[in-house]
Amino acid sequence: MEKKLNGIVLKSVSYGENDAILNIFTLEEGIISAKIKGVKKASAKLKFATQPFCFAEFIIAEKGDKKSVINASLHDGFYSLRENVFSFYAGSTILEFALKFLSQSVENEEMFLLVSKSLNELTYGSENTEKTLIKFLLKALSLSGYGLYFDRCVKCGCEIEGRVFFSVQTGAFACEECLEEGFEIYFDTYIALKELNEDSKKDFAKETLINSLKLISYYLRQRAEVEVKSLKEFIELEFFNKN
Repeated sequence: MEKKLNGIVLKSVSYGENDAILNIFTLEEGIISAKIKGVKKASAKLKFATQPFCFAEFIIAEKGDKKSVINASLHDGFYSLRENVFSFYAGSTILEFALKFLSQSVENEEMFLLVSKSLNELTYGSENTEKTLIKFLLKALSLSGYGLYFDRCVKCGCEIEGRVFFSVQTGAFACEECLEEGFEIYFDTYIALKELNEDSKKDFAKETLINSLKLISYYLRQRAEVEVKSLKEFIELEFFNKN
């Protein structure tokens, strides 16, 4: 049986001398694994389909529980992501998040649209890389059941002003008077996360955006018990660039 699936390549692993195994996030069926043959040969016409970020219509052949890519038509390769190291690692963070948080063969249209929209913004948009990545992560966390609660103090329901505290266990923020657990964060980090969660176009200091990404990375490790290595590398690149 053959079927057409629109998908984005999340990961490609070499298999044998000339083949590869692809992890493809498809609109129609979620993440699938499929073998693609002969793509390491110099003349391979489907070599493009093995590249992470490749967004294409894939022709998939199924035999039992085995899937194979027999053809592909490119929608977008997001090639310019590779021309800037920061954009590349931001894009890689998006792919890695999808790979680690989504289940095999479970359709998730909302997450697929978020991934494709975020890659498109990184490649062609005018918004800075850090903001695009933060917006993706906040939305993706919400879709994955790990959303952060920003609206008001989680305990008393009052607007948070001045000092602010974050609880990894609840993913919520509290004012100083209601602190029971968690740790203090910079108030401007809280404001940036809160406004970007609402898709704000406002500009924030780069240091504030990096602190926001550090907090998200820490939250992923502690609450979801997942290390998104590309996010860690992106933050390290920003640190070394600053210094």
